[in-house]
Amino acid sequence: MTDTKTLAAPHPTRTLVAMTGSLSMIFLDATVVGVALPTIQADLNLTTASAAWIINAFLVAFASTLAVGGRLADRYGRTTIFRIAIVLFAGGSLACGLADNDLTIIIARAFQGLAAGLMQPAATAIVIGAFPKGKRGVAMATYFGVALLFLMAGPVIGGAIIEFTQWQWIFYLNLPVAAAAILLSIRLNLPPRTASPRGLDLIGILLLVTGLPAFVLGLEWLGHPPEAATWLPPLLAIAGLTLTTLCVLHATRAKQPILHVRLIAARPMLGQTIVLALVSLIMSAQAIYGAIYLQEVLEFTPLQAGLGSMPLLLPVLLVIRSAGKMYDRIGARKPMIYGLLITLLGLLIEICGVWWEHYPLLAFGMVLVGSGSTFATTPLNTDVLSRAPDDQRGEVSGLVQTMRQLGSSIGIVVCVLAIGWSVAAAMPTTLPTGEVGQQATRALEGDVVSLRLLQHTDPPLADSLRSARRHGMAAAFGVQALAAAIGCIVAFTLATDRK
Repeated sequence: MTDTKTLAAPHPTRTLVAMTGSLSMIFLDATVVGVALPTIQADLNLTTASAAWIINAFLVAFASTLAVGGRLADRYGRTTIFRIAIVLFAGGSLACGLADNDLTIIIARAFQGLAAGLMQPAATAIVIGAFPKGKRGVAMATYFGVALLFLMAGPVIGGAIIEFTQWQWIFYLNLPVAAAAILLSIRLNLPPRTASPRGLDLIGILLLVTGLPAFVLGLEWLGHPPEAATWLPPLLAIAGLTLTTLCVLHATRAKQPILHVRLIAARPMLGQTIVLALVSLIMSAQAIYGAIYLQEVLEFTPLQAGLGSMPLLLPVLLVIRSAGKMYDRIGARKPMIYGLLITLLGLLIEICGVWWEHYPLLAFGMVLVGSGSTFATTPLNTDVLSRAPDDQRGEVSGLVQTMRQLGSSIGIVVCVLAIGWSVAAAMPTTLPTGEVGQQATRALEGDVVSLRLLQHTDPPLADSLRSARRHGMAAAFGVQALAAAIGCIVAFTLATDRK
């Protein structure tokens, strides 16, 4: 008996609750660290590069293992893989909280990302199989909508934790959620096996888990290459891209590839997957750089920055179920197109708010971005999985989510590069030497504490640095607007069924 036949009958709502809790942990961990990063950096005495990899290690590991998680879920059972992944994720969260140096917390974050990559495809396949076709739109809207809320709420929760307790609780909070998800899955008596086991494709796995991390790491290093080996970042990026390309080519020839690209190669599934990746790029960058901008340029406290991000979050509550119901009535095309156009408009308004340092304008743009992205992605998630064969939904889910997380990772890296280059171009003077120069260098790289110290010791320099960072943040939001524009083009062409 397959997962789908068993899950379609007994407790679909309880199943949805259990899976939604697990996905919420993943989405929360992707963004909650952003607003807390300056505090973690100061407490563990991290360099700027090490601090950045607290976020990137999670996202890269997540993107690299999602397809593997989907294959393992289809081969060994969705419920079995889900429970194993929950335990691993809880262990990684505990290790993050106990970390006392950069290497430990980065490895622990990568471990969390690996576990998340195993967990999400299994959980998504369980949910889509638990509901009949006519009710999947609302179910998946709830599933991804609640998780998206946690993605957007990350800065708020992180700011509150930093304000009232220690940063370690950002990770410790995952432990009771993981325990509850395990208990619920046991009480529901979800089936442990599926009907269609497949091979693991070790060559594909090796190419994937080496290619994607190398590519993202190489891109990230382009902004600050090591002085003794400036050739290393481009070489690493090219090698990673080559390995990833070989993985895709291998997938087109292998009988049972880890990335079964042929499952989404047909129009419009390929276009829909690209749109989902682009929207993930936008939303991850919004959650992280929005909170950082509010602290750096508008001088909000961490908690104020988290609360200041609420206009991005609240529309999700109002839109998510309507988007799911709309899919059940008219399909994915119109919600996708309208959502992307609204998102693009919101981003253009946000750029004006960033440039003029005008929070009300920025907040209005956030409302549009939150609403539009929800309308765009909720129907697409459901439509892509509904098009897939039932016994391959775990695999398709893993492939689609790999694209989404890769979009998030590349988006953060490209925003970092855009900020770095724009800041360098906007700085009119040479930085001073000595301790003031070191503080200025850290402030240019986004150290809020150093920037605020300079406001007392050298106000003119602090103002110049703050203006340069504003230019950089405007460039980061410009990258997001470009992604939205590309998404609109894809939505009108490749992601639309031919008549």
